[in-house]
Amino acid sequence: MGKFNFNFILIFSILLLPTVSSEITINATSENITYGAPGIAFIESGQNVNFSVTSTEDTESILWDFGRDVSGPNTRYSNATNVSHVIYAEGRYDIIFTAFYEDENYIIKQFTLFVDYEEEDSIDIINNEALFFAIAGSELIMSAVLGYWTQQIRKEKIYL
Repeated sequence: MGKFNFNFILIFSILLLPTVSSEITINATSENITYGAPGIAFIESGQNVNFSVTSTEDTESILWDFGRDVSGPNTRYSNATNVSHVIYAEGRYDIIFTAFYEDENYIIKQFTLFVDYEEEDSIDIINNEALFFAIAGSELIMSAVLGYWTQQIRKEKIYL
């Protein structure tokens, strides 16, 4: 019976330990945000995105790493709980959030943001026929020069 009480106390004390790593979650909010799998979101270029994190009350410090400057110089890192950025550059942003605790432990959470940029079709190519004839003409001139030099080499019978 003594062994059972010890195991019961050990299991009970393990269950009472805080599970800090499962409590921290990263939230991203925007006007037209689409969520994929957990920790993945999709937005269009030029939107303001608010990043926030929950359950960081007992942390000593926090650090956001956006992987690159997000909305101007010196915007890659932040130590604020809530961060807001207008993201213009398309691509993938691997956002890493790190929470540091007093006992030198830390927790790392990752959030991936995909920014899509769709250009308007209002830019039409003007004079595309002129461009075609310019390229075709330059190819003809280059072919003629190459043919001339080939004939000169054959006359002199100089082979490399």
